[in-house]
Amino acid sequence: MAFPLPSKRPLLAAFAVAAAFSGNALAAGSVEMQVEHLVKQAMAEYNTAMEEGDSASFAKYFSSNATFETPTARFAGRKEIAKYFEAEFKNYKATYEVKKMFVQGSSAAIVITWDGASRTGGDSLKVDLVGVYEVGSSGQFSSARYYYDSARAKALADLGK
Repeated sequence: MAFPLPSKRPLLAAFAVAAAFSGNALAAGSVEMQVEHLVKQAMAEYNTAMEEGDSASFAKYFSSNATFETPTARFAGRKEIAKYFEAEFKNYKATYEVKKMFVQGSSAAIVITWDGASRTGGDSLKVDLVGVYEVGSSGQFSSARYYYDSARAKALADLGK
């Protein structure tokens, strides 16, 4: 006569649940995924806002006390940042094309090609840049730093001065 073995189903179920919640299984709600989503959304919004001439739609991604730095200028607070983008949107018709993105914690570094043309003269300008974004507890950018060849992009670098 065979003796019935105790059921191992509860043990297997517990193991499956533990495996499901270990390692990268929690990534769906991770900070990195939220930051990646925010940056992608902001870059798409830049393009839409530029097309519509609505710089405020992009500036809303920056917290009220955010900083924004370029190789030649520094802006503090959403109002100053909004003035910079207002000047950019007024003077250029441009798009951001994201080439690569690296996210760690609440930071993101993106490689972008800024492709624009002067609204007055029609002169075109392509600038490869790296943007480094920090996302604060508000879920908005607390800082952004753009790195690019300012000599090549002098007109863009001088905006907001």
